[in-house]
Amino acid sequence: MSKQQIETTVYQYSLILILLIAVAFRGGRDFLFQKNEKEVTVTLEDIRDIYPKADYYTQNRHGAFDIYASNGDKLGAALRSSDYSKQFGYGGRVPLLIGVDDSLTIAKIVLLPNHETGDYIEAIYGNKFIGKWQGVSLEDAMQLQVDIVSGATLTSNAVIAGVRHTASSVMKSDASVITETNLWTTIKDILFLSLMVLSLVMTYKKGTAKYRTIYLLFVLVIMGLILNSALSVQLLHGWLQSGFAWRANWQTGVIFILALALSFVGKRKFYCNYLCPMGALQELTNRFTPFKKRKLPTRFKGITAREVYLALIAGALLIGFTPELSYFEPFMFFSFRIVGIALIIFGIVVLVLSLFITKPWCSVCPTGCVIDNLSYQKAKNIKS
Repeated sequence: MSKQQIETTVYQYSLILILLIAVAFRGGRDFLFQKNEKEVTVTLEDIRDIYPKADYYTQNRHGAFDIYASNGDKLGAALRSSDYSKQFGYGGRVPLLIGVDDSLTIAKIVLLPNHETGDYIEAIYGNKFIGKWQGVSLEDAMQLQVDIVSGATLTSNAVIAGVRHTASSVMKSDASVITETNLWTTIKDILFLSLMVLSLVMTYKKGTAKYRTIYLLFVLVIMGLILNSALSVQLLHGWLQSGFAWRANWQTGVIFILALALSFVGKRKFYCNYLCPMGALQELTNRFTPFKKRKLPTRFKGITAREVYLALIAGALLIGFTPELSYFEPFMFFSFRIVGIALIIFGIVVLVLSLFITKPWCSVCPTGCVIDNLSYQKAKNIKS
């Protein structure tokens, strides 16, 4: 590696490192890999989501919150799941506030502030999921079978496990936290691991280009439709804010580590070219479109549109503005069963543009910008 290559690589790594430290520090970390544990706070507004007539509350010696009306009558109690366990969804910790009456029957469950996508949260509320615990005793809640919300698997699993762990701790009993059938979980794991192996074969074995269309279909179906698994700015931000929960996010963790590891041996854009479901959707559309494709003009005076977009997102986070990061990228399009119409339109727009433009979203993707800049730079012409 030449001196210029080394200088270029060090410069790009330094920019990303500074960005990560800044975002992590803003999120409450003393150091990049160490975070001060923040207590999950409960406000009167949270209490009133369960008990609308609540006027004040106290915390008893068992850690539960006793809720009172303005006349002093006790309305019930509330349990904070984070006091008993720490459950992680897609974007980080998912703490619950569980209201119970004197007979330990659940009155209502609400989610406390978290980093989950708003559409995921809306999907799990209602009688089909979180409402199923209403009127159920804590003893029965330990084993109550509640189907996960398709498209919001990680958030659903976190809620189910949070309820069961809390009920188990209060009742001083053991509760099963299995949230999916073993068969379906095993099938998804096998599909994921098989795709990882296949991606390495496609990357390194010569003569596999003729099978790329079939391979892209596998990526689209497995990563997009079945697993709903994609690296995103929201996911990376959640890891920095709340830490990495291996059990909840092991698949995306494997993808991220694999992408970085291969980048150091010269395989840049491994994730973008081989495992990103949105990239696969665009490339498949590009392959079958009857129209002539063009490239977006995305570079101005050496700065790319992806770098500008990422800088705007990072800047918003650093100054304290906390936008819904999932809305900045179209990956939620694959959770079409639960997301709002705006994200579905976002994905459709990318799909339509792919009829005329070569991978339009890849030209501005902020996640791709992060992954590419973290990669080893095999520069074709450093001087240019």
